[in-house]
Amino acid sequence: MQTIVSANDLCCKSGKRYLLNKINWEVKKGDHWLIFGVNGSGKTTLLSTIAGFKSATSGQLTVLGKQYDAENIFSLRQKVGWVSSSFFDKYYKSESALHVVLSGLFGTFNIEYDIKDQDVRQAKALMRELRMGEKIHQPFNLMSKGERQNILIARALITRPEILVLDEPGTGLDIYAREHMMNTVRMLAESGHVTIIYVTHYPEEIQSFMNKAMLLRNGRIFAQGDTNDVITSQNISVLMNETVDVKKNGNGTIRMTVQASSDICKLCYREQ
Repeated sequence: MQTIVSANDLCCKSGKRYLLNKINWEVKKGDHWLIFGVNGSGKTTLLSTIAGFKSATSGQLTVLGKQYDAENIFSLRQKVGWVSSSFFDKYYKSESALHVVLSGLFGTFNIEYDIKDQDVRQAKALMRELRMGEKIHQPFNLMSKGERQNILIARALITRPEILVLDEPGTGLDIYAREHMMNTVRMLAESGHVTIIYVTHYPEEIQSFMNKAMLLRNGRIFAQGDTNDVITSQNISVLMNETVDVKKNGNGTIRMTVQASSDICKLCYREQ
């Protein structure tokens, strides 16, 4: 199978701290990856590097057979759909929802002058499908978290990407929007048109089409391989430093159970 993402000793530093440390990883066409880890493990940094919005400090990264450079960065970004509210919320402010969606056509935060009527029609169609048709002119920063998430999903899909990189796409979505998003991602994966790389903190979002998995801890790969071999009680317990029971449901989804007791009431309301 064709290799579409390849990382060799990939490192990313902030000051003296490694956000990513010697990542060696290969994504082949037809595989769909789950990335799982606790907060601060490097998941968003890894995805933003793959999507071409963050530069590595050292090592090598190839995406669709190319390394990002000044000449190809915008055209290559168009082939990688990137959904991350934690990333884009820093850059989009008063831009309209339509502006944000159309900016995906250019791999930038802005839109160029050569917007075609069919581009606008496609953007509006995607927004309607995601129940955002009435929010076309709404400023991005005045939307709810779930609404912004849907706009970013439309932005990612407008270029018909070859790779779809999803950083906790279910965060902030209501029950219908979350189910619709999961069905959309599953259909895209099953279509064979796009490779999915999916980050989530929610075990119930781990679906059967995610045949590969990577566990990240402190910027390093803790485990990677077939999902059934990686997402186990033993691995997740060591990763979380807690006892976690992992079970697969009949529909292929994952359930994780952890004892998370709290003494907050004793601390706040104990007798004086």
